[in-house]
Parts: sequence; C-alpha cells; structure tokens
Amino acid sequence: MHGSAHDPGRLPRHRNADTMTAMPRDYDSDPGRFLASTDVPTDDVHPAVAARLAAAGAQLVLDVGGGSGKLARLLAGLSIRCLLIDLSPTMLALAPRPAAQGDAARLPVADACVDAVASLYLLYHFDDPLVPIAEARRVLCPGGLFVACAPNRDSNPELARVLPAWGSSSPFDGEDAPAIVASVFSDLGDVVEVDRWDAPLLTLSAAEEAAAFLRVHGVASAAAQQAAARLELPLTLTMRGCFVYATKAKGRRP
Repeated sequence: MHGSAHDPGRLPRHRNADTMTAMPRDYDSDPGRFLASTDVPTDDVHPAVAARLAAAGAQLVLDVGGGSGKLARLLAGLSIRCLLIDLSPTMLALAPRPAAQGDAARLPVADACVDAVASLYLLYHFDDPLVPIAEARRVLCPGGLFVACAPNRDSNPELARVLPAWGSSSPFDGEDAPAIVASVFSDLGDVVEVDRWDAPLLTLSAAEEAAAFLRVHGVASAAAQQAAARLELPLTLTMRGCFVYATKAKGRRP
C-alpha cells in the first residue's frame, strides 16, 4: 500500500449543495504553493509510480501535468524516456527536458505512440475528467499503462479544522476515481487496478514542515505559519486516497 505525503494540486474548492467545482490552477499566480511540497518530509507518490512504470517495461512515458518534474527526474534515473507536458510556463521553466506546453484535454501527441501516461494529482482540475482520461487512452500504445492518483475527501482528518473546505468534493476524488477511469478504459481487454491507501503515513515533526504541508494544501503563507504554530507536534496524518492503474487492451486502437 502506498500513500501520499503531500498533494501538490489540492487547493481549497467551493461548491453549492449539489455541485462540485474543479480546483483552480494557480501554478503561475502562486508557484510557491506548489513548490512548498519540497519541504514536506516525504514523497512516496512519485517513487511508487516510477517503480510501477519500470516494472511494466515502459520505455517512453508521457507525464501530463508533470509540473517541475518530480516524476520525470526519477524516470530519467531509471533510463526511461519521458516527455513532460504542462500548461504552466512557470512550471515548465523548472522542468527537465524534454518538456512541452500543452493541455491534457488536447494532448499534442499522435495516437498510440507512448507506453505509459501519468496524470498525478491533475484530474481534479477539470470539470469533466473523462476528457483528459480519454486523451490519455488515445495516445497509449496497445498494452500501454495509464496511472492517476487522487486523495479522498476525508484524507488528513487530523487537519479538518485547519484546511480550507476540508471534506468537500472535486470532480476527481479518491472515492470516485476508479469508477471514473473505468468508464473510459471500458473496451474488452482493458484492465483497471486500484491501489488504495488509508493509514497513518506522514508525521509532521516541526512547525516548518507543518506550514509547508498546509501551504501545499492551499493555505496562504502567513496563515499557514500561524496555524502550524498552534498545532500539537509531532502530528501523524491519516492519508486516504488511491492510485488507479489502467492498461489499454492489447491490439486495440483508440
């Protein structure tokens, strides 16, 4: 079982009683929020995915919404070629090459040309996540692997009173992610696997770590520091969410 130590895209989100809203994309307007993830004590999301892609024998990976390149750098260390795609000019300036600006809903890639597609902490930015998932399936070679991940709505219950809009819904939460992916990877021969996490997976030991964690989750810098100073540390967080791995049927075309 794997768990997320941090969630680089999980922002405050607001919804009416019976609607949900995609999380805003602030990677250019507030890049420090995303980059605060480097001060969180551990990251077992990107290493776990890199290991899974290596085990699958992937030789060319499309890292969609790859940000500053955490996964891409790990894949390079495993001698796996990776093309990073991101909409944010700020993130692209920090990313390893090759990298290109592009929208996950309209990938600038031909049909059936990559071995794997990663969409990590990305799909809750879309009102309709089915669109980027379908794009990922389109560009996968037959037998190729798609991976996405998302936290549950009730992840980090220890911080429920501190995190903005804790427990509200996005279009791609961990509770619903497997069914959403399976609705796209539904051809005969497609296979969808789910690796859930629900465990005490991260301990914040210092105020600086706690402030960084809150910052990543959408708390403004000054407010994050103030809230962290009031927490009883060390604080162990219960991380809840999942990886969804989907394999495209061999011999099937988009």
